Amino acid sequence: MKAKLLSLIFFLCAGLCIVYFGMIVGYSGFGTSLSYIWPGFACIFAAMGVMVRKLRREREEMPSFMPVFIFTSFGLMLAVFAVIMDLVVVSSKSDKEQRVDYCIVMGARVYSDGISKTLKYRLDNAEHLYFRHPNMVLVLSGGQEPGDPIPEAFAMYNYLSLRGIPSDNMLIEAMGDSTCSIIQNATRTIAADFEKRRLPKGPGDRTYPPDYVPTVGIITSDYHMFRSVTLAKENGISNPVSISAKSDDVLFIHNCVRESVAILKDFFMGNVTVNDEHMPSIPFN
Repeated sequence: MKAKLLSLIFFLCAGLCIVYFGMIVGYSGFGTSLSYIWPGFACIFAAMGVMVRKLRREREEMPSFMPVFIFTSFGLMLAVFAVIMDLVVVSSKSDKEQRVDYCIVMGARVYSDGISKTLKYRLDNAEHLYFRHPNMVLVLSGGQEPGDPIPEAFAMYNYLSLRGIPSDNMLIEAMGDSTCSIIQNATRTIAADFEKRRLPKGPGDRTYPPDYVPTVGIITSDYHMFRSVTLAKENGISNPVSISAKSDDVLFIHNCVRESVAILKDFFMGNVTVNDEHMPSIPFN
């Protein structure tokens, strides 16, 4: 009876994955990043359901280590994902009112008819924060993905310029093609700009004391905050301020799962390891 119930649960999970995949495709199309992971999950759950039924019928014919190995591996996979998902959700909290000297605004998709909803949420946060702290410098970061008409950073600059943010308070970093490279490039851009701003160019310019340590914030989507902050710390920003933007309600679960996969990828590819030779020459808070 227990085996039958467990098998039913696995098949139900497989069905839910297919339903959610259909929701994603109907809502944002087949081009949604990593949407194919849900049919993959459905296949895994369905395979586990079949395995449970097979074990119940052919228990004596199957090697004893096989079911232990299969279910232990599956359980470990779920545990790892659960821990990472918890970190992603917990890290989505933010301090949207804290003043910072520099704020890295992470890019997102740009379409021929305008910016994506994800990018708009991030830029609206940047606009709100800037007008509360007009001395802040926004670092607009994002390269050009396949299909983007222009680099994300340029689209971000145009959007915020139309809302009254002066160009002197925006830095464009349009070379990054991943979260890791975007954070690294933005950190170097901030270091170079901070050195320039140590000396005033004219009356009324803001100057910094010789031992001043600039504060740095990060604006990105709530599900993306954990990885962004982790990489920022690895790149010399010891205490980055999290300023999370809301994300799409329909895609939130998908984005969290996708982010969990990306975190594992960064870990195994060594993206959280920094080459000291490329570190900025100034400290950051």
